[in-house]
Amino acid sequence: MNIQPKIQILFILLTLSFFTAFSQTNIFQDKFSKLFDFSIIPKTNINFKEYYEITIQQSADHSNPKSKFNQRIYIGFQDFSAPTVIVTDGYAIDYASKPDYSNELAKELKANIVVVEHRFFGKSVPDSIEWKLLTLKQAADDYHFIKSMLGKILTGKWLSTGISKGGQAALSYKMFYPKDISAVVAYGTAVKSKQTVFTDTILSNLSQTVCGKKITELQNYLFRHKNILLPYFAAFVSQKNYNFTPLDNETVLDYLLLELPFSFWQNGNKCEDIPDTTNTPSNLTNYLIKVVPPRFFSTTNKKQLEPSFYMFYHELGYYEYNTTPFIKYLKQKNYSNNYFAPPNTTIQFDDTFQKTVGTFVSSSSSKNVFFIYGQNDPWALQTRAIKNVYIVPAGSHKSRIADFSAEQQADIYTKIRTCIK
Repeated sequence: MNIQPKIQILFILLTLSFFTAFSQTNIFQDKFSKLFDFSIIPKTNINFKEYYEITIQQSADHSNPKSKFNQRIYIGFQDFSAPTVIVTDGYAIDYASKPDYSNELAKELKANIVVVEHRFFGKSVPDSIEWKLLTLKQAADDYHFIKSMLGKILTGKWLSTGISKGGQAALSYKMFYPKDISAVVAYGTAVKSKQTVFTDTILSNLSQTVCGKKITELQNYLFRHKNILLPYFAAFVSQKNYNFTPLDNETVLDYLLLELPFSFWQNGNKCEDIPDTTNTPSNLTNYLIKVVPPRFFSTTNKKQLEPSFYMFYHELGYYEYNTTPFIKYLKQKNYSNNYFAPPNTTIQFDDTFQKTVGTFVSSSSSKNVFFIYGQNDPWALQTRAIKNVYIVPAGSHKSRIADFSAEQQADIYTKIRTCIK
């Protein structure tokens, strides 16, 4: 019996089956590649049917779109008609390359996800940075371009979300392009009314608690005994091979001590972990650098922070330290955080965004904006006049919807679902 034709038929069927299966598992890529000539690289992600790293050509200046730069985005695909969560990150998005990455909104809503790297961060940096183009309006224009493009494929309702600086980007996107986005979920997002804050109301109130008094006592003790801590700090710096140029070790240690209360509360450190002042200098130094990592001040990290601090000192606002109680211990006179801004660049603060977003979040236009804060987060809102504000008891800058009770979570998600029906 001649089995050769049967083998050939079987081979053809298996081949067709393979290509059919391949096509079915790459339906987003097939449609995207037919419409757009941008790099799309398949990635592995256990939370989505398809997952891609995409590099698009974005306009450096949307009012004069001649010059382009590469902007990195990640897309997790579930279904063409599913809702889409656009993550307007305030920084780089290396984390989104992890094979288990998702976020709580995409999981709960069974949504597609589009993670956008902020312009001029990470891999989304022009060959030459023109700092005046690093604004929230230009970033909102980026998101609008991406939504206009991907909205041809992902046809469900879109909602934006971001954490901290990324939350400000999510707010600005909704503010500038209200029809693009059906809802916003902003986590730990500052809504400030002035450029700098020396004594934040929340931080001042926290300092009066039992835990706050304990961290203040430690801060004062460490300043008084700074000379004893310095050798231990220098040893740590040498071990890590950190370079703080042009700062020296003592000046960096001053910064760490000034930052201590803010970082303690922002990151949700535990009161019971605060060491007693009778601890050894080595243990006290270790605790300090755990709460305020010195790598933040390294030359490598400083370079990565320059775009964000340009934005802080140009239109977002940022906090400064009250140095008055510690003047006699400080090595230098100025400890402004504008040290992290780009060198040799004049930054003129423009309060237009602060005024505009303040008006926006207090108006009916923000009825579909949901603010999530931790109770002890120094970045939390200073006013409760804004609607849809949810506060995690004893929470921090890391607080999420998942930190609420089951009943509160259900209430929040019911309201979000109503917005995206």
